[in-house]
Amino acid sequence: RSFSKKNGRAKRQYPPIYSTFPTAKMGQMTLYDAHANASLDGTNLGWDLDDVDAIFSSPQFHNLKYSQSVTLFDRGGAASKADGSGAGVGTPALIVTPHRSGCVVGGCFWVLKRVRDDSEIVVAPTYHHSREKHLDPYELLKFGSAADVLITRPGGPAGALGKLYRPPSSSSGKKQRVVLHPPLVARAEGELIDSIMSALRRGGNVLIPVDASGRVLELVLVLSRFWEKQRLGSAYNLCWVGPMTYNTIEYARSQLEWMAAPLGEQFDSQRGHPYALKSVTIFSSLPPLHNLLTTSKNPTCVLASGATLDNGPSRDLLLKWVDNPDNLILLTDYTHCTLRSIPSSAEDATPDNDAEDDDDVISSASRSDFTTAGQLLLKWCVGKSTGVEMGDVVNVDVLVPHRAPLAGAELKEFLKEEERVNSLKRREEE
Repeated sequence: RSFSKKNGRAKRQYPPIYSTFPTAKMGQMTLYDAHANASLDGTNLGWDLDDVDAIFSSPQFHNLKYSQSVTLFDRGGAASKADGSGAGVGTPALIVTPHRSGCVVGGCFWVLKRVRDDSEIVVAPTYHHSREKHLDPYELLKFGSAADVLITRPGGPAGALGKLYRPPSSSSGKKQRVVLHPPLVARAEGELIDSIMSALRRGGNVLIPVDASGRVLELVLVLSRFWEKQRLGSAYNLCWVGPMTYNTIEYARSQLEWMAAPLGEQFDSQRGHPYALKSVTIFSSLPPLHNLLTTSKNPTCVLASGATLDNGPSRDLLLKWVDNPDNLILLTDYTHCTLRSIPSSAEDATPDNDAEDDDDVISSASRSDFTTAGQLLLKWCVGKSTGVEMGDVVNVDVLVPHRAPLAGAELKEFLKEEERVNSLKRREEE
C-alpha cells in the first residue's frame, strides 16, 4: 500500500486485472448491492464504495472483448495495452484471450497460450452449454478442445443436492434409480413457471431470492415474457426489488451486443427493447413495494436482492411472509446455499435486551454454519432423499440485526472519528 497525503486513505497497488466490460460493470453493481444490504444491517464489511471505485477505475483494470488477445511479457517487462495499441517491453511470454462461457452476461473462459512453445491452458471455472433467453451457449468446444491443459471444476451441485443426481449405493448390487435428473433449459423454465403460478392461484405470494446483476437477468426476462404473453398483469404483480435494480437494468439495456443474437435482432427491427420489462415493477427499496402490496391486494411474485436470504430485501420479505402456508420461497441458484462468512462485527453483535421472546434469539453456539437459503435447501434435499415430503413448518435461523444506541466510550469514539472525517473533508475542499 501507499498512502495519500491528501486525505490519509490507503491507496492499494493492484496487479493488472483483465475482464470483459459487462463483468466489470455488473461486478461493480454486485459489490454496491452487497455493501448497501450490509450497511442497512450495520455490518462493516471492511471495505467501502470508494474502495470499489478505486479498483474498477484503476489504470491496471483492462476491459477486453471476446476473442481479443493481450500479450503479457516476462517479469521485468510491461504488458501491452489491452486494446493492442501499445507495444510491450521485454520478451513476449503469454497471450491471454477471453471467449464466451455463458451463464452470465460477459462471462468468459480464458485461453492462456505460452509463446515459447505454443502450449495452451484453458481456465474455465464456470460455463453453460445451453442457449438461454438472454445468452448464447459457451464456445468451449470451439476454442478449448485442443488445449494441453484444462482447468475447470466438476459440473453440477455438490453436497446433499448433488447426491440426488447420483444413483444411491446398494449393498445388493442392484441398480438404484436417481432421485433427480438434470433438467433441460426448457423443462426447467416450465417447472419454474408452474411452481410460481400454483402459488399465485391459491392466493399466495412468491419470493425468489436473486443476485444483484447475474442470473437475475435471465429470470426477469423469462418471467416478463410469460407475464406479457399470458396478460397476467391485471391479476398478479411481478416485481423486482433491490438497491441497484435501476442501475442494473440500465446497464443491461446497453449490453445487447454481449447477449443472445435474437435480442439484438429484436431491437434492430424496432420491435421494442427486450429489456423494456413492461410487466415488471421495479423498486430500489421495500417501502414502495409494501405500498403496492397494500393497495393492490393481488398475489405478487417478487425477485428480491439477497440470494442467501441472510440480508437485503429477500431476508425482510422472508420474515414478513413466512407465516403464511400459501406463500412460496423459490430457490433458483444453489451456489448461494453455502457456508456463512460472517464479519467480526456481526459475530460480536449483542441481541436487544428488550426482546419480547428470548427463545427467538439464537446464540452463536447454536447458529447454523449455512446461509438461510442453504438451510432450506438442505431440508428440502433430506425430504427428497428419504421420500418424505418437506414439512409445512421447518426451523431455520435467520440473521436479524438488533440495534442499540451508542453510549459511553463507544459514543465518544464514534463522535471523535466522525469529527476527524469531517475535518479531512473540509481540508480537502479548501
